[in-house]
Amino acid sequence: MKKLVGIFMMVCFILSMAGCGGKLSKEFDETEVKEAAEEMVNLINAGELSKVYENSLTPVLTNSVKLEELQETVDYVLDKLGEFQSFEKVQIKGVKDKNTGTQYATAVVLAKYEEGNAMFTISFDTDMMCAGFFIK
Repeated sequence: MKKLVGIFMMVCFILSMAGCGGKLSKEFDETEVKEAAEEMVNLINAGELSKVYENSLTPVLTNSVKLEELQETVDYVLDKLGEFQSFEKVQIKGVKDKNTGTQYATAVVLAKYEEGNAMFTISFDTDMMCAGFFIK
């Protein structure tokens, strides 16, 4: 479990530290990024992580983690929180990889559940594929 959490943290850390975070690139539409992130969270809450894994994650991400490992991590965080209630806050920021110049959009989604909150950090590439995912 610790290894898997470490992998997710590393992916998100690399994306967040790869360049300056802040203003969203013109290559992204803030509303589209927000909706895509919320849709991913809704699918995960509906028990459809496999759909997210197969249709939304970049090949680099799917090659880094197996669906079963991802499911274990998601279950570890969400099982103790009860039913999903609402999205409390969604923040969108831009990240630019300083080595490649690649632009990313990162959504930080605070989701309220019956017994607490979960925070999803989801990064998208310009094709709106999930290039980074972290849940805590």
